[in-house]
Amino acid sequence: MADSPNSTETSVRCRAEQTEVTLRSRTVLLDFTGECRLREDGDAVRLTGLRLSAELPDAGGPEDGGTVVLEQEGESGTEGREVTVLFTASVRQPGGQVRLTTEDRARWTVSTGPRFEPAGDEVRLVLAEAPDTVVLSVRGLALRVDNA
Repeated sequence: MADSPNSTETSVRCRAEQTEVTLRSRTVLLDFTGECRLREDGDAVRLTGLRLSAELPDAGGPEDGGTVVLEQEGESGTEGREVTVLFTASVRQPGGQVRLTTEDRARWTVSTGPRFEPAGDEVRLVLAEAPDTVVLSVRGLALRVDNA
């Protein structure tokens, strides 16, 4: 989609509360917060940048606690009211940090607000050197844009 002279780009706070995440074999609900860069052109909305982070619960185990960061990789795809985004993720825990990639795209249907309702299945993220082993799965990422 080419940018028109009437398109506007804004950077706003956004959140995705109660998102189901499985890290290795443990499933938790996380509250992500971060920044969204949106380009609006009439009724069309594109994500031009997205960075969300959430704190992992710490129950005292060796793989507990830490931070998960999801970041948009490249341009979003837009078709009608559906937006797709490719993510990378980093997981920082007491034992170190891993960087994860995926070929799965997060898919949303955009409604007013704008609100991005999940339209796809889970996004599975892997280590580049072990692409057959899913390290992190994200399901139900409902993205809410906070009003400025």
